[in-house]
Amino acid sequence: MAFGGGDARRSSGAAPTAIGPDAVLLRLPIGGGLARAHRVGSDSVLWQSRVRAPAMEQMLGFDEFLGLLISQDRSGQVLALDLRLGTLDTLSQERIGGRIVSEGGAAYSLDRQGRVIRVTPAGTWNWPPPGGASDLVPNPDGSLLVLTDSGTRTMIRRLIPPETRITDSTTVPRVRLTARTLAGDRLWAVTSEGIISLRARDLEQAFAFSLRDSVVAMALTPSGDRLFVATNDELRIVDRYAERERGSIDLPAPVSELRMDPDGHYLLAKVHDRDSVHVISIGTSRIVSTVATKWRRDLPLITPDGRILVVRDNNAVLIDAESSRERLVYRGGATDEWALVRWNGFRPRAAGLDRPVEFEEFAADSARTDSALTAMIAARYGDLSGLAKAAPLAKADDAPEPDLPQRPAGTMRGTWMVSFATLLTEERARAMADSIVVDGRLARVVPGNRDGVPVWRVLLGPFNSRQEAERAGMRSRLSYWVFEGTP
Repeated sequence: MAFGGGDARRSSGAAPTAIGPDAVLLRLPIGGGLARAHRVGSDSVLWQSRVRAPAMEQMLGFDEFLGLLISQDRSGQVLALDLRLGTLDTLSQERIGGRIVSEGGAAYSLDRQGRVIRVTPAGTWNWPPPGGASDLVPNPDGSLLVLTDSGTRTMIRRLIPPETRITDSTTVPRVRLTARTLAGDRLWAVTSEGIISLRARDLEQAFAFSLRDSVVAMALTPSGDRLFVATNDELRIVDRYAERERGSIDLPAPVSELRMDPDGHYLLAKVHDRDSVHVISIGTSRIVSTVATKWRRDLPLITPDGRILVVRDNNAVLIDAESSRERLVYRGGATDEWALVRWNGFRPRAAGLDRPVEFEEFAADSARTDSALTAMIAARYGDLSGLAKAAPLAKADDAPEPDLPQRPAGTMRGTWMVSFATLLTEERARAMADSIVVDGRLARVVPGNRDGVPVWRVLLGPFNSRQEAERAGMRSRLSYWVFEGTP
């Protein structure tokens, strides 16, 4: 297998699937219907939504923390598909038109009045930028770059929604194209004078070079170390750290768009005026294959196993990036909108995990590893073994045993609680509880004891079902744990 190759060998772009988040292909019917999910490399249905989605316009982004797929229907409304509950919620009643850009669970656009609109699961925000806006560039840190054209210059302003205060701004020659690094630390812009690179945190210019040829598209590697610039007849490579060009790739035909592999193995280049795509190896800087396929907003896309999902007739087909050999066919997949996400939420949960969290910053099974818990407490608070423990009250020998009220059998089952944290100081627990309000319900603090150490748990509930508890935890926008029973 190592030297002989053959059809069974894996592509050079293959990545181990047992490490890190799962690579999942999500598909939404363009004409409306049930959303489905497949683990990459399999055609079996991993998950299916409980409700039918309306006719879709496009997928916008994915919030991996909340497990929400953000999309837009054909009426312009922004929707959130909950991959945990299989439900579909409308995030904004306002219909948004025009170009939409997204970052994670946030979608940005411009309305007819020229205001910047941001739609998130937490709510809708708008801001009228002075002078209007020509382009929006959201960053992973929550900041937003707003570009405003004025004559031969472009002003770039940075703010952090929902705040409207401008934190930084700069003016550059008129910008035609922009691209940012995956980490959001650099903004690359094609201007009327060439290409510049700006530091996103303060908008200071880090690098610039002139380019006489007309630039039609550009794409960055996931690490941001190389920029690929497509001109009329070649693909030029710019090294960010060397701050200069480092070679080029001759193109058999002019290209019009570029799409980077999320793992940085391949670059896709759409051939101008033809339904074909050049597959370029990032490692060798050469074209390794040309694939006949339509170029859509979602497809073709590259999967972590070094394969490409393309449209063929009425199906979506997974092919090898270099040999173009068919590996898997998703029947009727051409009528679906596709997205590749990295998420562990579809993995089966161990039964032992469905129990309350005992201590913050301690994610192991602390109930069964008392020695580890004791070591953690000793490391943070010193040796507590010498502290005196409260002695039980002595009772008279002839005192009758009190009649304690008995809880009816079965009242614990069917009751669910949301746990946010278990803290070792009451002040911190009460401060946290006072800040948590979900649908008018306040969190509360429940005291407890763990091996002689007093603890305070921040809880919300009870709820009549696990689904209600899960929804309350998600609406809190905090880390939470759901368990059955009452404290």
